[in-house]
Amino acid sequence: MKIKKSNLTFSAVGFVASILVTLYLILNMPQMLQLIIVFGIISLADTYFLVDSIVKKIDEISEASMDKQTELVKVEKGIYSVAKREESANVRQSNALISQIQELQAENQKLNEKLIEQQKLCTKILVKKAQENSNKNLNSSDRISKLLVQLNGSTTNSSKETIEILEEINKTLDTYYNDNNDNVRRMRAN
Repeated sequence: MKIKKSNLTFSAVGFVASILVTLYLILNMPQMLQLIIVFGIISLADTYFLVDSIVKKIDEISEASMDKQTELVKVEKGIYSVAKREESANVRQSNALISQIQELQAENQKLNEKLIEQQKLCTKILVKKAQENSNKNLNSSDRISKLLVQLNGSTTNSSKETIEILEEINKTLDTYYNDNNDNVRRMRAN
């Protein structure tokens, strides 16, 4: 129940006026005892109304303060519940991100292991290929060496045959030359 400001003001003015009139009567007209008592009762009634208005105003202010405090408590509870929901949502998101990171790390580990296995396999293949090439080179070097030895032997045989043929040709030429010389001598002698 709201107290009007005018009631409080009226009670205060009435109280002050009745006290002043009562004091005036006591000081200037002490013989008018009945009038002093009437104004004293009016002063008491005004005091009651003034105190009642002040108490009601205090109650009204207190009630408004309590309403504001209740409203603030409700707002704080709302903010707290929203903050709590946000915090739980953030925790869920963080946990989801952490689980995704862990899954990615596990997948990365698997891929690294597969990559290492592939590198090992590739290295084995390269080593085997290098060995095969090395063996082929050694085999071809051996064959080339054998062929060179054969060629050398063939060349030596061919050289010997060529020398024999050349010696025979030389002998034939010598014989022919000698026979021609003998014929020429004979011709000259004749």
